[in-house]
Amino acid sequence: YLMLYFWGRLQAREHVLIHGAAGGVGLAAVQLARLRHAEIYGTAASSKHGFLHEQGVHHTIDYYHHDLPTVIHGLTGGRGLDIVLDPLGGRSFAQSYKMLAPLGRLLLFGASRMSPGLRRNVFAVFWHLLRMPRFHPLRLINENKAVIGVHLGRLWDQTDLLREAMQALLQLYVQGQINPVIARTFPLAAAPAAHRYLQERRNIGKVLLTIDA
Repeated sequence: YLMLYFWGRLQAREHVLIHGAAGGVGLAAVQLARLRHAEIYGTAASSKHGFLHEQGVHHTIDYYHHDLPTVIHGLTGGRGLDIVLDPLGGRSFAQSYKMLAPLGRLLLFGASRMSPGLRRNVFAVFWHLLRMPRFHPLRLINENKAVIGVHLGRLWDQTDLLREAMQALLQLYVQGQINPVIARTFPLAAAPAAHRYLQERRNIGKVLLTIDA
């Protein structure tokens, strides 16, 4: 909600790319972008494309088998995107920036590529760190683009803003305009299995931990 509506100022018919569109955050973003009548692009494994179309994604892209900037260039007629939500990190940040149209906004909220497998990989961390771009202020000015970092866990003192966002989301839920997608629940004792389920990218939607009363 904050990325699309507060920072991104999403307007009707703008073009929005959501990386990891079949995940919990991704599907939430899809539903919120749909309410603003945006043109929605989503990246996900091809096995999840059918569900994403049902959720309102207009263009689904398998980033494992397609060159994403080339695909976006073709789909937008060379214009580019107004908003990109990117939780991947590494080279993806540079690609996402490249795909922005003038006045486009890139929102960075994670770096999941630093943890690509089931085991800790220090080499992968450093490799993707080295591939992250440096956004020079003059370049941003000349290209009329914005890069915004988002870390919700560091906004706890912004109580008025968070309360307003939560109340708005609850109202949308009561009205039936959004419907959170739950992929699977695990008991708290099975938290490692829940993490493995996420790491294997088997989920469509959120994975929840449950606690017995």
